[in-house]
Amino acid sequence: MKNWMLILTALLSIFILAACGKSLEEQIDTGIESAKATFEGEIQEPNTTVGKINVFLPSGYTIEESEDESNYLLKKDGKEFILFVNENEGKDSKLLYDLFKENTGKEIIKEETIENEEEFGFTAVLKNDENSYELIVNSGGVKVSTLSDGHNIDSKLEEMMQIARSVNL
Repeated sequence: MKNWMLILTALLSIFILAACGKSLEEQIDTGIESAKATFEGEIQEPNTTVGKINVFLPSGYTIEESEDESNYLLKKDGKEFILFVNENEGKDSKLLYDLFKENTGKEIIKEETIENEEEFGFTAVLKNDENSYELIVNSGGVKVSTLSDGHNIDSKLEEMMQIARSVNL
C-alpha cells in the first residue's frame, strides 16, 4: 500500500509541476509584452564597450567583436545571440523591419511593431524547425536575434530588447 501511495504522490507532483510551467504561447505573449514595455521604458545605461559601440549587457552576457564591424556575438549560458548594428540607420528606421517582412521564408508565430515619435522597433518569433524558434528584436538600426528551444522565450525577448535599445555609437 505504501508503494502505491508513493507512486501516486510522485505522479501527482509531476502533474502539478508540469501544469505550473508556462506554455509556449504564454511565453511568447509575455515576452512580446515585456519587450514592448522595455522599448517604451527607460534605456539602460551602457556598461560595456566593444569596437565602435557602447552597450548594456544584462547579467551573464559576454560579447565578442567580429571582423565585420556591424556584427557582434553575444553569449549567455552557452546560448549565442547575434547583435547587428547598422550605424547608418537612426532610431526611427524601419529598414530592418521592411527587410524582415520581405525575406521571411519561415512561419511567423507572432510579431509586433512598437513606435513612438522618435523610435521604431519590432519583436518577432518565428518557427525555425520542429524544435526551435528564431527570436528577433529590433530598435531602429539595431537587431538582436537568437535561436531558442522554446524555454525562457519571455525573459530572452526582454533582455534582447534591453540590449538593442542601449546600443550607443
